[in-house]
Amino acid sequence: MSDRETGPIGGESAGGELAAWVGDVQPLVMRLETWHTPEHFRPDMTVESLDVLEEAIVLTYEPEGTDDSQDFLQGAMAYLGEALMHIGGGRWGWSLFGHPVVCPDPHLRLEPLDPLKLITAAQEVGDFAQFAQAAQRLRATVDAYQGQHAGWKPVKEPTPGLDPWTPSEKHPWLAQWLTLRQDDFAAWVEKTGQGAGVWDFSPASLDILGRLVLDRYKTEDNVSADEGTSFIQGAIWYIGEVAVRHKNGSWHYRDAPDGVPREEVEKNMYLEHPFINQPSIRKGGNGVPIYQLKHSVREDDETLLALYLARLKDPAPDGPVIYRAG
Repeated sequence: MSDRETGPIGGESAGGELAAWVGDVQPLVMRLETWHTPEHFRPDMTVESLDVLEEAIVLTYEPEGTDDSQDFLQGAMAYLGEALMHIGGGRWGWSLFGHPVVCPDPHLRLEPLDPLKLITAAQEVGDFAQFAQAAQRLRATVDAYQGQHAGWKPVKEPTPGLDPWTPSEKHPWLAQWLTLRQDDFAAWVEKTGQGAGVWDFSPASLDILGRLVLDRYKTEDNVSADEGTSFIQGAIWYIGEVAVRHKNGSWHYRDAPDGVPREEVEKNMYLEHPFINQPSIRKGGNGVPIYQLKHSVREDDETLLALYLARLKDPAPDGPVIYRAG
C-alpha cells in the first residue's frame, strides 16, 4: 500500500484528532459489539471475528450518513485496526486525508494499513475475505521477521480501556499504606501465631488465613468494626500481595469524589479501600480484599479467599504482542 493510497501520516496538526480517536476506540468497539454485529460476534481479535465483522459490513451496513451508520463504520474501523495491531503491533496514526490508519511495528518496515480502505474493498468485492486476507498478509510478515530474529515480538502502544496498560504512579495514601504494611509484616506474622514459614504468599496459604479470620469473626459487622486494626489491615495486604505475585496484580486506591454523599461512598467498594486489578492482562479481573474477607465470614467458608484468587486471569506471557510501557 502506498502513501498515495493511504495518504501520508499527518504531522503535529493531526495530534488532536488522533488523540480524540484513540480515546474513542474502546467505546466504539463496545457499541460495535452491542448494537451493530450479530450475537455470535466476539471481540477477541481473531481472524474468525474479522470474518463475522466483514459479513456484517457487507450485508447490513448502509452508508446513509446517519449517526447510527457513522457509529457502525467507525466501530468497524476501530476494531479492524485493533485486530491488525494485535498481530503486527504498532500504533494508530492519522492520514492527511483525515482518517485513522494503523502503523505496524516499525521493525516490519510496512507502510500504514488503512481500515477504511479495507472496509470499502470489502463492500465492493463482497467475497467476505478482505479482512482475513489483510490479517494473513500481516501475519506472514511478522512470521518472516520472527524467523530471522528469535524471541522478537511486535510492540503495540496500548489503547486506553481496551489493552493492558502499565500501572501509573501510586496514590500517595496507597504508597504510604503499602510501606506501612510491609514494615509491619513481621509483627503481623507473629500475632497470627502460625510461624513465619506459613506465610509464604502461596495460594494455599490463603486457606490458612481464611480459617484464622473465621475463628476471630462471626459476622461482617465484626470485621467492619476491626477494619482499622493491624490484623485486618495486614490480612488485606496479604491477600492482595498473593494476587500481585501470582496473577500480575497491581494495587490501586481511589478517593471519593467531592460532594458525593457518605452513604453513596460506602456503597461503592472501590472507593477508599485498597484494591487489586490486573492492568497488564487483557480483560483482567479485580478484587477488593476487605470485601473478600467479609464475604468469607458471611458464608462461613475459609476457601473463598483462594477461590477469588483463582478467578483472576492467569498471566499470558505467550501473547502475540508486547505492550509498550507507559
